[in-house]
Amino acid sequence: MVLDVSLKGARVMSAVTMTPGDQLAVSLRLPNQISTMNADATVRWGNDQTFGLEFAILSRTAETRLRKYLTQTSSTQLTA
Repeated sequence: MVLDVSLKGARVMSAVTMTPGDQLAVSLRLPNQISTMNADATVRWGNDQTFGLEFAILSRTAETRLRKYLTQTSSTQLTA
């Protein structure tokens, strides 16, 4: 489960324990988007089953989609 997401990475909770330095291939389905966003990521920190991921270089398409999502989310939070 993704708890937070940014252009640089994400905070994730999982039943699988991760160790800093672990490499992952991540597929995220952002709200209101049909297809998944794929990215390679590195675990940077973790405790119990919550850990932080740093995205490797995002494709132009993935970055554009993530920026759009973050802009929409930010706008919604400001008006709520």
